[in-house]
Amino acid sequence: MIRVLVVEDSRFMRGVINTILSRDPEIEVVGSAADGLEAVEAVCALRPDVVTMDVEMPRADGLSAVERIMSERPTPIVMISAYTRRDSSAAIRALELGAVDFVAKPSFTVDLGLEALRDEIVGKVRMASRVRPVRTAHRAPAPPPPTVAASSNEPPSEDRRHWEWTPCVIMAASTGGPAALLALVPQLGADFPAAVLIVQHMPAPYTAAFAGELAGRCAMRVKEAVHGEWIERGVVYVCPGSHHLTLAPGGRIVLHAPPTRDSECPSADLAMMSMARRVGARSIGVILTGMGRDGAAGARAIRRAGGLVIAQDEATSVVFGMPRAAAEAGAVNAVLPLDSIPSTLADYVADVVRAAKRGRRAV
Repeated sequence: MIRVLVVEDSRFMRGVINTILSRDPEIEVVGSAADGLEAVEAVCALRPDVVTMDVEMPRADGLSAVERIMSERPTPIVMISAYTRRDSSAAIRALELGAVDFVAKPSFTVDLGLEALRDEIVGKVRMASRVRPVRTAHRAPAPPPPTVAASSNEPPSEDRRHWEWTPCVIMAASTGGPAALLALVPQLGADFPAAVLIVQHMPAPYTAAFAGELAGRCAMRVKEAVHGEWIERGVVYVCPGSHHLTLAPGGRIVLHAPPTRDSECPSADLAMMSMARRVGARSIGVILTGMGRDGAAGARAIRRAGGLVIAQDEATSVVFGMPRAAAEAGAVNAVLPLDSIPSTLADYVADVVRAAKRGRRAV
């Protein structure tokens, strides 16, 4: 049995979530809490396998509760958050503090709203029960206001684009990915001479908020990708959670709405295979923490094209599913701890740029 603590300030919502979870024969709701302080006490007393956590609550909100729980008694936490600007930023911060995943709660407080999300809630609770919790919580300084790059459908000027020698990095992640990306990408520096594409499994409304959060931490420009725009070096593009991303010839972004609701949307495999076709040996794949096999086929395509593939190691991954699948497929050049990936990328990209420039001058 998976023992779950439900934390939600609305009595009605607590009842709905309790009912949804209790219908699963392998889940037992062992308790509930109405605010963050009660949640911390209940985690210590009940020792649940998983906690579902609201964001906005009296006395102590979900963010404060996640920070204390992950510092004092690490436990897998699934955030259940309404999509508001305030809640979405808090949910992303909770993931950085160590929460495993989140469910976008309907904005209407009726039974049918959460019932429609039953499979997602149960699935994410089941997945969280298999995660190894670690003491990851720390309080980061408040980030500066984000600077989000403006989009344009016009090709960048030649001196900014340099498509023929621009390396392209694609980072794929799922469970645990937001925290890993918030730690990794800001270390690349403002002069990182590559375009960076991020494919993170995340509900559609939240990827824009995640791009803004990442922008506030990075010297590079960060934005949510827009259909039809040209990619440029020195810019980080976050794929919208509602679409798959591929590249057209010359480096133009193409966004595709999935034909059906897909748990692996955006697809890392589609994005990486497209990059391998369009960018070839200048492609660099980074497979980060996540459940499942998404990215393994794409990583093979990048290796076959002559590019580099790095996988995050098991010790620093929340879930070693995606990196393991890529490594077992023989598609990975190196398996590295998270804090070693930025310097490896910087060194490799610098070598790619130098080699490409030398070849260009020779021609």
